[in-house]
Amino acid sequence: MQPSFESSTRNAGRIRNAAAIINVEDVEKTLRWYQDQLGLQVEFAWGDPVAHGGILAGGTSFHFSQGEPTGPTTAYMTLYVTELDALFEDIRKHDVNIVSEPQVMPWGMRAFMINDCNGSLVMFADPSTGE
Repeated sequence: MQPSFESSTRNAGRIRNAAAIINVEDVEKTLRWYQDQLGLQVEFAWGDPVAHGGILAGGTSFHFSQGEPTGPTTAYMTLYVTELDALFEDIRKHDVNIVSEPQVMPWGMRAFMINDCNGSLVMFADPSTGE
């Protein structure tokens, strides 16, 4: 039996947005890779040399920071997208390490996965195709 959870909680409406912060060895290299290889927009780059920066992804962002530990990778990022197949074709043209091509995942959503320039797993998923 699936556990039940409250449909609204006391602080849910107070959160405006969220950003994951991922530690990497080279922030500038990572920002340029997400810009050039995936076609995403750099939101900001802080420091000289760059020690912290962010990438815009739809209505949210994720950050990269120079810090420890950078490994082992224990999580992956999922970006929910539209036009999954067109996005996949664009990314494939930019010499990105593709882990899996678009396919229906066990939970019913179509998705594909890549490794970024740091070896971290990134999933692109189309929420209109499943759970």
